[in-house]
Amino acid sequence: MKLLHTSDWHVGKTIRGASRAVEHTAVLAEIAQIAAREEVDLVIVAGDLFDSAAPSAEAENIVYRALLGLADTGAEVAVIAGNHDNPRRLRAVAPLLRLGQIHVVAEPARPDDGGVIGLRTRDGTDVRLAMLPFVSKRGIVRAKHLMTSQAFENAQYYSDRLRLLIERLCEPFGADTVNLFTTHAFVLGGQAGGGERPAHLVEEYAITAQSFPVTIGYGALGHLHRPQSVRHPLHYCGSPLQLDFGEAEQAKQVNVVTIEPGTPAGVETVRLTAGLPLRTLTGTLEELSSTDVDDNAWLKVVVQGPGRAGLAQTVRELLGPGVVDVRVESPASEARRRKLDHRSRSPQEVFDEYLKHKNIEDRRVRDLFGELLDEQSDASAGLRV
Repeated sequence: MKLLHTSDWHVGKTIRGASRAVEHTAVLAEIAQIAAREEVDLVIVAGDLFDSAAPSAEAENIVYRALLGLADTGAEVAVIAGNHDNPRRLRAVAPLLRLGQIHVVAEPARPDDGGVIGLRTRDGTDVRLAMLPFVSKRGIVRAKHLMTSQAFENAQYYSDRLRLLIERLCEPFGADTVNLFTTHAFVLGGQAGGGERPAHLVEEYAITAQSFPVTIGYGALGHLHRPQSVRHPLHYCGSPLQLDFGEAEQAKQVNVVTIEPGTPAGVETVRLTAGLPLRTLTGTLEELSSTDVDDNAWLKVVVQGPGRAGLAQTVRELLGPGVVDVRVESPASEARRRKLDHRSRSPQEVFDEYLKHKNIEDRRVRDLFGELLDEQSDASAGLRV
């Protein structure tokens, strides 16, 4: 049989407030084209379809159309909830999606109650797919544990319970079936991509690769945005777009997997090209003004030199609308290191010292502050009269 593994769509995520809906629509259509071209029997979406537990109508439209597009290729589609998804919302639409051969597991379920689904591929191969969505620590570690146990003990308790869930879900696996497992979790040893939610990448949320039984033929993991194998057959395929500047320069992909009962899975990575790249530019304003800029990219710009009012707008005028983040990198100065004593200084003197501390050289800012001080003084005098 052949399957396609994707995850961490994060539809609805913006880049510094700029919409990425067009990119998400394009890259999800690209994934459907790959599924059709490869004639896969199954598509696994390993969680985090949405970026928010309360997605917008636009985000829902993109996701559900994409799932239906994957099903239109003739493949079965299996979806689990990630830590960014709202399990109740996914559970509410699951009956409708099931009409389109889209299987949704929003919350952990017993093998005989939806946690494991049986499929038969076009060539007659029997498949067992165990599905474990993201499990929040608060669903396992209760108040009594927090009050009576150490943090490392609670982390071990969480890991042990997840291991038991995985073992239970893998019980229906047979020697003559293709055995697949998908979960949205942090497997210890995996490397973050840079755009994940840090709170869910600590050891308190980790499970070990040894928690997964050897009966698994392929493990489709979601949660980490960097494509990687933590131990064969456990694979993260990563996010389909560079979601934040921590993921810049990462190639994005889906995994196309060929597997038969009792044989190791063959994993082919297929590059995704629909999303815009994220780039970081660094230099003085003069240097940046002579930089060749890719119009089809999101840009983070680090300006070396003193800051001033309107700097971000100046940078956008130089480099175009793709600039979504402007930061100032100023040399260290004595004023930054010196502790300020405000008690014997006028407000204007304190503000002047602040400008020096921030290495801002802009007379207009100083003058505007002076005008505000005058207005405040006049108002205070009026109140005293």
